Amino acid sequence: MATYNVQLIKGKKKPPYEIDVTIEVDDETYILDAVEEAHPDLEFPSSCRAGSCSSCAARITSGEVDQEDQNFLDDEQVEKGWILLCVAKPKSDCVIKTHQEAYLV
Repeated sequence: MATYNVQLIKGKKKPPYEIDVTIEVDDETYILDAVEEAHPDLEFPSSCRAGSCSSCAARITSGEVDQEDQNFLDDEQVEKGWILLCVAKPKSDCVIKTHQEAYLV
């Protein structure tokens, strides 16, 4: 089992961000579960927790995730970097923009 650093940011295009946390996540743990455990004081949107809605939609700006359990995003959205935090597991160190549902097209 490998462990990766996952940076989650919310806010403007440049620092300082409204939220900017980096957590260690192993490759068998969903990122949303890991951040909620590490930072219970922060709110990250979620609903189905099964990869079938867009509540936890995020954009990955660097790194790679495994989100084979999702069934909401189409191939084009995935190619553009869209992920669902509730079913995304890191495959490398990552930087992810959270709270992106409003921008999902």
